[in-house]
Amino acid sequence: MGLLKRLLRGGSAGSRSSGSASQFRESETTTQHATPENAPRRELVQVVLRDTMRKHGIPSDWMDCRILSVSTQECQVGMHVQFIVRQGDDRLLPFVHAFQDTFWQELEKFEAHPRNWLLSVAWQFDGPGTGVTGLVAADGWDDDTQPPSQDTQPPEQDSEELASDLQALYAIRDAALSDPTPLADSSQVKPPRSS
Repeated sequence: MGLLKRLLRGGSAGSRSSGSASQFRESETTTQHATPENAPRRELVQVVLRDTMRKHGIPSDWMDCRILSVSTQECQVGMHVQFIVRQGDDRLLPFVHAFQDTFWQELEKFEAHPRNWLLSVAWQFDGPGTGVTGLVAADGWDDDTQPPSQDTQPPEQDSEELASDLQALYAIRDAALSDPTPLADSSQVKPPRSS
């Protein structure tokens, strides 16, 4: 029973000095329970997030953030930020790294060393997840291979093939218009072959 009480109260004095474990202070995005040390930084994170979204043309209702303040056993106060994507995740996903890099750059304009107190940035996708149907096969993650393309022909071949198909269709149409007798059997007309 004594061990359980020590675990629930945070452990013994010896375990408190062993490492950089953190104690969570809050878990809400509102600042009503914020620690005084983090209140200006919480506001800064929210403003920089809005500015970064505006800079990249992301609608304001697509993303939100959750900020969790922590204090380490060395009495350093920091925070963890979680970006919550509520909409447009299929369009935002390819740009997550670029968005995060811009967020850090914008934050560094106001704070010299934000990575000292902003301990982590995480992403949570709450949107419907449209556009992606599944993962690739196990051998599809090779660095040498490119993802399979739906259109395997170069655009020049497509336009040449389209032009030849149109010419064949016009020839069939012209032949049908010049012949006064209607075709009795439409199965005799063969569609143009695509090569």
